Order: sequence, then C-alpha cells, then structure tokens
Amino acid sequence: MIVVLASGSGTNFEAIANAFPDKVKALVCNVENAKVIHKAQSKNISTFIVPHKNYTNRSEHEIALLQTIQHLNDIKVIVLAGYMRVLTPTFFEEVSKIKSKPVLINLHPAPLDLYKGAHAYEYAITNKVTEWGLSVHEVIPELDSGKLLNYVSFPVFPYESEEQLKDRVRPLEHKILIETLNKILFWR
Repeated sequence: MIVVLASGSGTNFEAIANAFPDKVKALVCNVENAKVIHKAQSKNISTFIVPHKNYTNRSEHEIALLQTIQHLNDIKVIVLAGYMRVLTPTFFEEVSKIKSKPVLINLHPAPLDLYKGAHAYEYAITNKVTEWGLSVHEVIPELDSGKLLNYVSFPVFPYESEEQLKDRVRPLEHKILIETLNKILFWR
C-alpha cells in the first residue's frame, strides 16, 4: 500500500515503517550507500536501489525507478520522505500508468508559501525566522506547490544551529507524516 522514495538516513522512512508495519510495501532509493537501505532491509521490506548517477538524464532515471514498483499491487500512496530529487513531467506521466492511481505526498520542511526547494532549515536559520513549519502536501509538477494536506508550526530559537533545529523538529516530521498517512489510508 505504501511505497517510500528516500535518499538519505531514513529517519522518516523508519517512522513510517514502524507506524505501518504491514502497509509499507517497498523502499526505492536513488543513492547506493544511503543508510535508509539498511533500515528497510532490517525490516524485510522490499528494497530497490536505482542510482540516478547511472542514467544520462532525469527522465531515464524516473522511468527506471517507476518500472521497479509497477508490479506491486494496490499502491495507495507514494511518499517522498527525504527524496532529494526534483521530479520532471516524465515522473508524473509514468506514475499515472500505475493501475491503483496512488496519491503522491511529500514532507517539506517549510511553509509552502514562504520557501520551496532544498535547504529549508538552513534558510530559516540564516534568515533568523522566529516561526517555521512543516508541510505535507500532494506532489504535483510544480515544486512544493501541491495541495496542503497537513501543517505544523514551531518556533526557531535564536541560539539554534541548523543541525540542532533539524534534531529538535525530527519527531514532528514523523508525527505529521504518520497523521497524514492515517488520513489517506483509512479515510479516503
């Protein structure tokens, strides 16, 4: 039912897998040595490694990535959880071919109306914002612009580094993802 795309350490993947142990069907990772791979394998979750560096362009990579999961039945949601790639129109064309028509969601560590793209925590620290937020939104071709599904705000303290902020907010990331997935899986 759930397929997770991730590129890094896998803390959000792990939270999702722990919350929905019978629902996470697969992990797809684009980085060969990412820590998330070991987390998925330790939970006996199907793991597909599709390194983006092995393809000449994003479209080729996205086609290969989605071909790895098209055989899975009843994919209800695809979660971008620390997946550090901007998707192209090819991705959306290919995902539309999946029979179950999954919902695509992304956790974005910023208010959608204030910041789009990578390095959101760095932006918050550098610009000395006092209030920031986490957004879970539907993924559409425009970067970080899809329908807002869930949001939580939190203070940013003047003494915090980017790493301190990330560490402090990580449990909120897990909570908001799990809340959103509960709504999608059990209320749609």
